[in-house]
Amino acid sequence: MTLTNFWQLLAGLGMFLYGMFHLEDSMKQLDGRGFKLFLKKHTKNKLGAIFSGTIVTAIMQSSSIVNLIVLSFVGAGMLSMRNALGVALGANLGGTFNSWLVAMLGFKAELGKFTLPIIGIAGLGLIVFKNNKKITQISKFCMGFGLLFLGLQYMKESMDSLIKQFDFAPYLIYPSIVFVLIGFVITALIQTSAATVVVVLSALYSKIITIEIAVAVVLGAELGTTIKILIGSIGGIAAKKCVAYGNSIFNIVSSTIGFIFLVPLIKIIQNYFGVHDVIYILVMFQTIINLIGVFIFYFLLNGLATFLEKRFLNDDKSVTVFVQNVSPTATDTAIEMIEKEVGLFIFRTIQLNMQAFKIVASTVTKNEYKKYDVEKFVFSKKLSYDEKYSLLKEAEGEILLYYSKVSETAITKQNFEHVNQLISSLRNAMYAAKGIKDIVHNGNELSNSANQTKYDSYKLFQEKLSIFYVELIEIYDAESKTTGAEKLQTLFEKVKNEYQQLMNKTYGAASNQLIKDIDIATIFNVNREIFSSCKSMILAQKDYMLDSESALAFKPE
Repeated sequence: MTLTNFWQLLAGLGMFLYGMFHLEDSMKQLDGRGFKLFLKKHTKNKLGAIFSGTIVTAIMQSSSIVNLIVLSFVGAGMLSMRNALGVALGANLGGTFNSWLVAMLGFKAELGKFTLPIIGIAGLGLIVFKNNKKITQISKFCMGFGLLFLGLQYMKESMDSLIKQFDFAPYLIYPSIVFVLIGFVITALIQTSAATVVVVLSALYSKIITIEIAVAVVLGAELGTTIKILIGSIGGIAAKKCVAYGNSIFNIVSSTIGFIFLVPLIKIIQNYFGVHDVIYILVMFQTIINLIGVFIFYFLLNGLATFLEKRFLNDDKSVTVFVQNVSPTATDTAIEMIEKEVGLFIFRTIQLNMQAFKIVASTVTKNEYKKYDVEKFVFSKKLSYDEKYSLLKEAEGEILLYYSKVSETAITKQNFEHVNQLISSLRNAMYAAKGIKDIVHNGNELSNSANQTKYDSYKLFQEKLSIFYVELIEIYDAESKTTGAEKLQTLFEKVKNEYQQLMNKTYGAASNQLIKDIDIATIFNVNREIFSSCKSMILAQKDYMLDSESALAFKPE
């Protein structure tokens, strides 16, 4: 019956989508170091960015994951907007790899006798080896692969039955634009063009529709993919909106060109490429229009990036820079963003504490995070010390909230320990900032005093802090963690000795009656809080830059 065939088609589509979900979910585990290093290495120019987007999307079978990585790179300042758009452009081309895979294996190869064994073995692997992460991911990938092609088989069978029981001829006389709209609506609803393409391929394989109609629906599917990205960018940061709208412009232009030259391009594929199988004609058409889009926008990326950056400016009040760019569910990337955010937090704390004692901030010149406060103007020179301290506390709150969301995801033990160590670094840095804030008024009192001993004490505190923070930054810049641990230990011993020396010097000044008892208490308090703050900063740096084993071995006493 027609109703039965309809449900068979729907079940096939459901299995295909669920198979795609498993494939994407298993590939998400690879969105960490390997793919990020590949993108970082090969996105130095437009051509490399496009190529990288193509390759990574073809392998990962998910442009959404690729866009996620791209957004984190843009937000972290590791990727220019121009090259980010290049990656997105390449991702569109890489997305056609799935169509080629389905066309060659789903319609031209006999996979039926392998599909059920793959699903069965993969299912057993997911249950029996659920505690083995590697085998679980392999099983999940195989399960996705099996379900994808089993669903395709269901759709093919339902299409074969439908053509025998239902006359589609009256519905095929509508203009091509109608089928473009159909492809657009279907893709916008099911949120994946891959599913639309496979339904079209099934209908084309069963000779239900003509190649012209199939191409029109696929063009609509290319446009439909923009809806998901645009909706996802609502309320997002400027970089996210730029990538989303840039990707939409790519698809609109390439699909429009494809629609205008629909018939000529089909004839070119048939006559000049010698391809007459309608399945391959459709997939080749999809690939060609994306290649045309790549060729056109390769020369327009600079201008488009400039236009979008001017069109979308950050209007959010977030004081964080990195964590807002990545969903907490992308665990590996999210933890990397927490690490960068904590690094920036430490740098801001150093700057704030130096400002409290009127130490020229330009003394610190090497740290990679310095540019972010210049670019975002969050900690601009116009703000007062108290305003910056409030922003620092706000940043701590945002990071802790993001950390709580990451902790709710499926996180490995190693990642859990790493992110907890980063949070420990964050809290120690905040303790260091609070310790200095508690004595700012005391510092002002000493610096404005007519008593030479009190004033000299302030200048000594100022000098020691300046040297301390410069040395701390130099330790951060050290590439060797072993050397960094040794230098941190040496720096702590130095701070502890200076603390004791200043105590002794103050006792000497008191015995010579150079300062009053109340002033002695003030100097002692400032000295103690500076020592505690410096110790907290060393602990923050220790938890930030050392691995867990080295961090545990570091015990300042």
